[in-house]
Amino acid sequence: MSAPENASDLLLTMAEPTRLRILNCLAAAPLFVSDLQALLELPQPTVSRHLQVLRRSELVRDTPIAQFVLYRLRRLAGPQGRLLSAILEAMSADPELRAERDRAAQRSRTHTDTRTQEPERTAAVRSRGTS
Repeated sequence: MSAPENASDLLLTMAEPTRLRILNCLAAAPLFVSDLQALLELPQPTVSRHLQVLRRSELVRDTPIAQFVLYRLRRLAGPQGRLLSAILEAMSADPELRAERDRAAQRSRTHTDTRTQEPERTAAVRSRGTS
């Protein structure tokens, strides 16, 4: 599966409720699998499976950071991008989905810094220990 070639492909990929919720959370901020797991209250294999579908469809992109992988929403160009934006905007009007998006933004703020700074702290501790 690659980038959606038309609106039908995009809608078929997004039609699964869990994938919609993942996209909703990623619309707020980049997140790690463990963040999505906690926010959506789903097991890691389920979240990872849906992220794989979204990544193959080029709706999300991943960035390795130390032993973690950070997922981000990929903004598509053209009609598919406008459709994705319209769907995400419509989802933000739903109170439950808006609250879930707000929780995703909060979790990203509190957890991303910790994970991205961890390798630096670990390296600093190692360098002090060998001096």
